Amino acid sequence: MQKMIRDLTDNEIHALLDQQSYGHLGCLSPKNTIYIVPVTYVYKEHALYVFSFEGTKIDYMRTNPSVCFQTEKHMNAESWQSAIVWGQFEELTGEERTQAFDLLLERLWSESNRDHPLYFPFRNSRETLEAAKHEENVVLYRITIEKQTGRMEQYEGT
Repeated sequence: MQKMIRDLTDNEIHALLDQQSYGHLGCLSPKNTIYIVPVTYVYKEHALYVFSFEGTKIDYMRTNPSVCFQTEKHMNAESWQSAIVWGQFEELTGEERTQAFDLLLERLWSESNRDHPLYFPFRNSRETLEAAKHEENVVLYRITIEKQTGRMEQYEGT
Protein backbone atom coordinates (compact mmCIF):
# COMPACT_ATOMS: atom_id res chain seq x y z
CA MET A 1 0.00 0.00 0.00
CA GLN A 2 1.14 3.49 -0.78
CA LYS A 3 0.63 6.40 1.60
CA MET A 4 -0.70 9.61 0.08
CA ILE A 5 -0.77 12.95 1.90
CA ARG A 6 -1.98 16.00 0.04
CA ASP A 7 -3.69 19.35 0.40
CA LEU A 8 -7.46 19.45 0.15
CA THR A 9 -9.00 21.45 -2.68
CA ASP A 10 -11.33 24.33 -1.83
CA ASN A 11 -14.31 22.14 -2.80
CA GLU A 12 -13.06 19.32 -0.53
CA ILE A 13 -12.66 21.79 2.36
CA HIS A 14 -16.21 23.06 1.86
CA ALA A 15 -17.54 19.48 1.67
CA LEU A 16 -15.72 18.54 4.89
CA LEU A 17 -17.06 21.62 6.71
CA ASP A 18 -20.55 20.78 5.48
CA GLN A 19 -20.36 17.10 6.51
CA GLN A 20 -19.08 17.71 10.02
CA SER A 21 -20.82 19.46 12.92
CA TYR A 22 -18.11 19.50 15.59
CA GLY A 23 -14.75 21.26 15.71
CA HIS A 24 -12.40 23.45 17.72
CA LEU A 25 -12.55 27.22 17.84
CA GLY A 26 -9.48 29.28 18.70
CA CYS A 27 -9.65 32.89 19.82
CA LEU A 28 -7.30 35.34 21.47
CA SER A 29 -7.61 36.69 25.00
CA PRO A 30 -6.98 40.37 25.75
CA LYS A 31 -3.59 39.25 27.16
CA ASN A 32 -2.72 37.53 23.85
CA THR A 33 -3.08 33.97 25.09
CA ILE A 34 -4.73 31.49 22.75
CA TYR A 35 -7.99 29.98 23.95
CA ILE A 36 -9.29 26.83 22.18
CA VAL A 37 -12.68 25.24 22.84
CA PRO A 38 -14.85 22.57 21.18
CA VAL A 39 -17.98 23.86 19.45
CA THR A 40 -20.91 22.50 17.50
CA TYR A 41 -21.59 24.32 14.24
CA VAL A 42 -23.39 24.33 10.92
CA TYR A 43 -21.67 25.39 7.71
CA LYS A 44 -23.61 27.41 5.15
CA GLU A 45 -22.59 29.80 2.37
CA HIS A 46 -18.95 30.18 3.35
CA ALA A 47 -19.71 30.76 7.04
CA LEU A 48 -19.99 28.77 10.26
CA TYR A 49 -23.01 29.25 12.53
CA VAL A 50 -22.55 28.51 16.21
CA PHE A 51 -24.66 28.40 19.39
CA SER A 52 -23.10 29.32 22.74
CA PHE A 53 -23.79 30.55 26.22
CA GLU A 54 -22.27 33.78 27.50
CA GLY A 55 -18.77 33.12 28.78
CA THR A 56 -15.05 33.35 28.18
CA LYS A 57 -14.96 32.64 24.44
CA ILE A 58 -17.78 35.09 23.73
CA ASP A 59 -16.04 37.77 25.82
CA TYR A 60 -12.76 37.17 23.95
CA MET A 61 -14.38 37.23 20.51
CA ARG A 62 -16.27 40.42 21.30
CA THR A 63 -12.91 42.00 22.15
CA ASN A 64 -11.01 40.50 19.18
CA PRO A 65 -13.26 39.05 16.44
CA SER A 66 -10.43 37.30 14.54
CA VAL A 67 -10.73 33.54 15.08
CA CYS A 68 -9.45 30.21 13.83
CA PHE A 69 -11.49 26.99 13.52
CA GLN A 70 -10.50 23.37 12.88
CA THR A 71 -12.50 20.23 12.11
CA GLU A 72 -11.56 16.74 10.97
CA LYS A 73 -12.96 13.48 9.73
CA HIS A 74 -11.33 10.15 10.62
CA MET A 75 -12.34 7.31 8.35
CA ASN A 76 -9.83 4.94 10.03
CA ALA A 77 -6.30 5.07 11.51
CA GLU A 78 -4.72 5.61 8.09
CA SER A 79 -7.32 7.82 6.47
CA TRP A 80 -8.32 11.29 7.61
CA GLN A 81 -9.13 14.84 6.48
CA SER A 82 -8.60 18.06 8.39
CA ALA A 83 -9.53 21.66 7.59
CA ILE A 84 -8.55 24.92 9.25
CA VAL A 85 -10.30 28.20 8.53
CA TRP A 86 -9.67 31.74 9.69
CA GLY A 87 -12.39 34.34 9.87
CA GLN A 88 -14.32 36.97 11.76
CA PHE A 89 -16.77 36.53 14.63
CA GLU A 90 -20.08 38.33 14.26
CA GLU A 91 -22.79 38.13 16.90
CA LEU A 92 -26.25 37.73 15.38
CA THR A 93 -29.36 39.58 16.47
CA GLY A 94 -32.97 39.88 15.37
CA GLU A 95 -34.06 37.89 12.35
CA GLU A 96 -30.49 36.72 11.58
CA ARG A 97 -30.27 35.22 15.07
CA THR A 98 -33.61 33.43 14.62
CA GLN A 99 -32.60 32.11 11.20
CA ALA A 100 -29.26 30.85 12.56
CA PHE A 101 -31.00 29.09 15.45
CA ASP A 102 -33.46 27.46 13.03
CA LEU A 103 -30.57 26.38 10.81
CA LEU A 104 -28.82 24.76 13.78
CA LEU A 105 -32.02 23.04 14.90
CA GLU A 106 -32.73 21.76 11.41
CA ARG A 107 -29.24 20.41 10.82
CA LEU A 108 -28.28 19.16 14.25
CA TRP A 109 -31.57 17.86 15.59
CA SER A 110 -33.33 16.51 12.50
CA GLU A 111 -34.11 12.83 12.50
CA SER A 112 -32.13 12.36 9.30
CA ASN A 113 -28.94 13.31 11.12
CA ARG A 114 -29.47 11.18 14.23
CA ASP A 115 -27.13 8.43 12.93
CA HIS A 116 -24.10 10.23 14.38
CA PRO A 117 -23.43 11.62 17.86
CA LEU A 118 -25.19 14.91 18.51
CA TYR A 119 -22.87 17.43 20.17
CA PHE A 120 -25.30 20.16 21.13
CA PRO A 121 -26.55 21.70 24.39
CA PHE A 122 -30.05 20.56 25.39
CA ARG A 123 -29.78 17.49 23.16
CA ASN A 124 -32.13 15.64 25.48
CA SER A 125 -35.18 17.45 24.10
CA ARG A 126 -36.06 19.44 21.01
CA GLU A 127 -38.60 21.37 23.09
CA THR A 128 -35.92 22.36 25.61
CA LEU A 129 -33.68 23.45 22.75
CA GLU A 130 -36.51 25.45 21.15
CA ALA A 131 -37.09 27.22 24.48
CA ALA A 132 -33.40 28.25 24.58
CA LYS A 133 -34.05 30.54 21.58
CA HIS A 134 -35.41 33.13 23.99
CA GLU A 135 -32.87 32.88 26.79
CA GLU A 136 -30.82 36.02 27.26
CA ASN A 137 -27.51 34.24 27.88
CA VAL A 138 -27.72 32.27 24.61
CA VAL A 139 -25.54 33.73 21.85
CA LEU A 140 -25.81 32.88 18.15
CA TYR A 141 -22.89 33.91 16.02
CA ARG A 142 -21.40 33.58 12.57
CA ILE A 143 -17.79 33.04 11.62
CA THR A 144 -17.33 34.46 8.12
CA ILE A 145 -14.49 32.51 6.50
CA GLU A 146 -11.66 34.61 5.05
CA LYS A 147 -8.94 31.99 4.56
CA GLN A 148 -8.81 28.19 4.58
CA THR A 149 -6.48 25.25 4.27
CA GLY A 150 -6.81 21.50 4.55
CA ARG A 151 -4.84 18.26 4.43
CA MET A 152 -5.67 14.61 4.01
CA GLU A 153 -3.97 11.24 4.31
CA GLN A 154 -5.01 7.94 2.86
CA TYR A 155 -3.44 4.68 1.74
CA GLU A 156 -3.89 3.41 -1.78
CA GLY A 157 -3.23 -0.05 -3.18
CA THR A 158 -0.02 -0.33 -5.23
